[in-house]
Amino acid sequence: MFKYTIKRLFQSLITVILVVSVVFLLLRLLPTDYFFTEDQLIKLTKEQQHDMLEASGYLDHPFVQLGRFYKELIKTEHKAHYYDRVNLVDANTYEIRFLEKGEAANIKPEDVKLERLEGVTDEYPVVQAIEAYVSDDPEKPNTIVLKTDNEVQKKVKYTVTCGVHTGNFTVRKEGKEVQVQDEKTTDDWDYFTNMRVWLNFGESHRVQTGLPVTEIISSKITISMRIGLCALAIALVIGVPLGIMQARYKDGVLDAAGQAFTIFINAVPHLVTYFLVMIIGNRLFGLPIQYSVTDPQSAILPMISLSMGSIASYMLWMRRYMVDELNKDYIRLAKLKGMSTTQVMFKHVMKNAFLPLAQYLPYSVLLTVGGSILVEKMFGVPGLGNLLPDAIAKYDTNLVQAIVSLYASLGIIGLFLGDVLMIILDPRIRLTGKGGTR
Repeated sequence: MFKYTIKRLFQSLITVILVVSVVFLLLRLLPTDYFFTEDQLIKLTKEQQHDMLEASGYLDHPFVQLGRFYKELIKTEHKAHYYDRVNLVDANTYEIRFLEKGEAANIKPEDVKLERLEGVTDEYPVVQAIEAYVSDDPEKPNTIVLKTDNEVQKKVKYTVTCGVHTGNFTVRKEGKEVQVQDEKTTDDWDYFTNMRVWLNFGESHRVQTGLPVTEIISSKITISMRIGLCALAIALVIGVPLGIMQARYKDGVLDAAGQAFTIFINAVPHLVTYFLVMIIGNRLFGLPIQYSVTDPQSAILPMISLSMGSIASYMLWMRRYMVDELNKDYIRLAKLKGMSTTQVMFKHVMKNAFLPLAQYLPYSVLLTVGGSILVEKMFGVPGLGNLLPDAIAKYDTNLVQAIVSLYASLGIIGLFLGDVLMIILDPRIRLTGKGGTR
């Protein structure tokens, strides 16, 4: 099994690399205007644009660019953190003091920059820095003064860089009290070193100009995954039992109704199905149509809409596999031994019939990360599925490259995990010495 797993993993990796490479090369066929922001296209002359393209390497041979893309794709960074404390001056101003290990740091005002300032709650806007400078108070050496545009509402996390030194702290608001919590270690100098590893797809040119692509995607993934996983759970809980009931009472009223539902879902365009869910949910049950992060009920209709197709698929395939198992010889033998139909169904048929469906579960789970373009567009869900058409429409090449790479990786890895899961669950499958199955 180990050899087979390594072989399939290697094949999956090669497939991902091929897909990512083809997408990268196709995007390089676009006009060079799409590598600039809209402001740059207006303000820069043709000569300045040419110089920027040349400096960025966009005029190199596409295969040279591809090699550089893979070379810079995985970035690592070691950071040494030296800081003494964070003081709250007022609701909008904070002082951060940095230390060298053993002696004071030589801080220059031009070295002070805000690397990231991020609000961590959905219900409040992100607090932005409007000023960051070194304090001129002689009693506060090596101290950064950070001013923000509004008061912290609940909880905000800051990362401030001064030269090579970086400090992290969190500001919390409990009622009328505002507290500052340093992220420190236990040693005397509040010093530690860590390593960050992340995928570098560059910055967004047009969708969110200047923001790293990985940050844009990570902010959308959680919403799509939450809705997608709930929709998958709904589909499994409803679709699998209904498929079992159809097989148990084959050619009955329940079976006919289930088949009619399956045919309707597969024959009617998805857009029509989503509109029906929207109208019924809103008119009969008063559920909100527009998604909002502050209203949990607004996620119900997107979840139901996203689960409809999966419910029909699970019903169809579970019924088919169950009927196939019920017609096999071992079922007749089990009944001759005195087992009831219910015992046969639960002890033998359901277990064997569910195995083919289990093979695609990892694939289905991973694809929930990507969200649904149509569902998210209809209900205004700010997820990853809505981001891809936006990036394509605005020709944001870096963002398109990252999203397509993510989709390709998730799909291929999901199929690989499904194969491995099938081997683990089904003892009838035995691996051959050449890495195949029989």
